[in-house]
Amino acid sequence: MGTSIDAAAVGVTLALLNANIIVIALSIGAATFLMSTAGMLVGRAIGARFGSVVEFIGGVALIGLGAKILEHTGYLR
Repeated sequence: MGTSIDAAAVGVTLALLNANIIVIALSIGAATFLMSTAGMLVGRAIGARFGSVVEFIGGVALIGLGAKILEHTGYLR
């Protein structure tokens, strides 16, 4: 829902500015492609080198995040 509202706000703003939508859409697509590809390559390199250690750290981080959410909502005190 938050992404939809954000995208709608950007779309309305670009329309009001009479921006070239084609250039902007291509720029956003290219940036997304490049960052996703870089993330995959870095992730593959780190995974190959540190494998199970990084998986463990990620798991601990996710458990911690979940605990914080439960604490914030009052389910965990």
